[in-house]
Amino acid sequence: MNAFDLSPAQIRNRLILRARQAALAAIGRQPARSRGRVQATRTRPPVVPRVTVTAGQVVQLAENDYRYAAGALRLRILRVRLDISQWYDGEWVWLEGVEIGPDGRPGAFRPVLARVAALRPVT
Repeated sequence: MNAFDLSPAQIRNRLILRARQAALAAIGRQPARSRGRVQATRTRPPVVPRVTVTAGQVVQLAENDYRYAAGALRLRILRVRLDISQWYDGEWVWLEGVEIGPDGRPGAFRPVLARVAALRPVT
């Protein structure tokens, strides 16, 4: 069966159903099917991490203090992304910054998922 086999009313009803499912998923309640009843599942509310560094500061991160790369990293922070960091239980935060090379010269732009406990400005 494809969309051409459905009547306009059937298409409308399917779109309404998808919109309702998306709205439920957006507020953290997904319908659970059990014997014809819909049950709400509970999710934990997101936690905004408490970060002590701000834009313009330089941080030094060890290899185990950030994800998706290897080696130590010096980063001049351009932006702290609290808006997308609230799903890591307050333990990790997304940073956007410029990598600082060993000679102190700025390098490439990098988004970094960093451990909040390791974020201390370099003096």
